[in-house]
Amino acid sequence: MRQAAIIALLGSLLPCAALAQPACPPRVAATIQVELADPEPRVLPPLRAAALGVEAGGIAGGEFPHHLGVTVSRVEWRAEITVRGRGPDGGPVCAVPTSIRIRLAHAEHTIRLARELPPGGCLANEVLAHERRHAELNRRTLRAAAEELRGAARSWAAQAETQARDVGAAAVRLQDELGAAIEPVLDRLRQVREAGHAAIDTTEEYRRLSRICPEDQRRLRAALQRG
Repeated sequence: MRQAAIIALLGSLLPCAALAQPACPPRVAATIQVELADPEPRVLPPLRAAALGVEAGGIAGGEFPHHLGVTVSRVEWRAEITVRGRGPDGGPVCAVPTSIRIRLAHAEHTIRLARELPPGGCLANEVLAHERRHAELNRRTLRAAAEELRGAARSWAAQAETQARDVGAAAVRLQDELGAAIEPVLDRLRQVREAGHAAIDTTEEYRRLSRICPEDQRRLRAALQRG
């Protein structure tokens, strides 16, 4: 998952006679904003089954050698943090976060079916329904992750502070700490998705899809043989 960071700074300088380890600014509850961008997945024009297999990273062979549908999800996130620092002119300073804005987005979310499927037929509709289950899982887990990110950021901001040579260095350090605090949420998102997709892509489901719509199955086999 890609990430980016933007840092805003607010400074408060004390006279040079201040202590070497300055007191932190008065702490107030940081403003936490989590923006979720999750448009409807796009259904793209079909590709040959062999090309879908490459896109999915699959290996030909086995009981189900052909990819009839692929759902692709790419998630990106970015964080903007504003910090307030206090310390003598020339440093060091103590800084605390005052606001955090996180954007979690489906940068790509698409569904493709195999070109060999009879268009608009029984089997194509069943495969599309199967892929939409994957897409709904992606969307549901992204929404859950957004709420988890909100809680993780709030918990971190409630106790986060750091000492550094100046406000800019303190902000960079706090940005890194924020990233470390929310990374477990993103790890859980990956794990929950992997488990959820595996529960959809079962041998039983693939066998079901290989038995239904017999006329479309015949046309599919003929198209696959023609290549």
